[in-house]
Amino acid sequence: MKSVQLRALVVDDDFMIARVHASYIEQQEGYELAGVAGSFEQTIDQARKLKPDLLILDVYLPDRSGIDVLRTLRSEKISCDVILITAAKEIGTIEEAFQLGIFDYLIKPFDLDLLQDTLKKYRQFKIHLQSPATPDQQFVEGLKKFRSAKSINLQQPQKGIDLRTLERIKQSMALEDQPCSAERIAHMAGVSRSTARAYLEYLIEQGTANEFLQYGTVGRPQRLFCLK
Repeated sequence: MKSVQLRALVVDDDFMIARVHASYIEQQEGYELAGVAGSFEQTIDQARKLKPDLLILDVYLPDRSGIDVLRTLRSEKISCDVILITAAKEIGTIEEAFQLGIFDYLIKPFDLDLLQDTLKKYRQFKIHLQSPATPDQQFVEGLKKFRSAKSINLQQPQKGIDLRTLERIKQSMALEDQPCSAERIAHMAGVSRSTARAYLEYLIEQGTANEFLQYGTVGRPQRLFCLK
């Protein structure tokens, strides 16, 4: 199993976020990208054709919800595991998602390091599941440690901060390997400069981002930002 690649299908209606997650998955040991989908119809079609091991599934889709994707996968007996991506306001969907057999969930906005940890945990789960060990209670306990429940943080961001926009800002910054300006981040995230600055200030207040001053020969120093 350690030499076998797990094939992941990324599902997100936001093309930029889907691209970031897809690129990140391709960098992870033991994974390869099966495909990218941006709607319910695309997801079901690709799941039928590609038969991925894992879906990285956003709850919000333009035509139907990620929960509808889960219901359809289960009703058609399409065998694949799911890591669900939700926003804090969608916590009510978590119970149904677990009833439909998700492996884990991530609450937006999240750092790519958390996605990496979840992918590692899923791979360890699959390796353990296919080990030659006799399926006794000790074997089951080994599986459970990879699927242990985590606490749910219901804390909402401050008023005026949209979770999806915040995630776009963070993912844009994650693509850069050095501090960059608010203008650069705004362009990558597809938002106005004033919006980018507001979200960057929020990230600094939350201790998620750092700010640097770059001094030139003339004029004011330029403010640069990066994730911690």
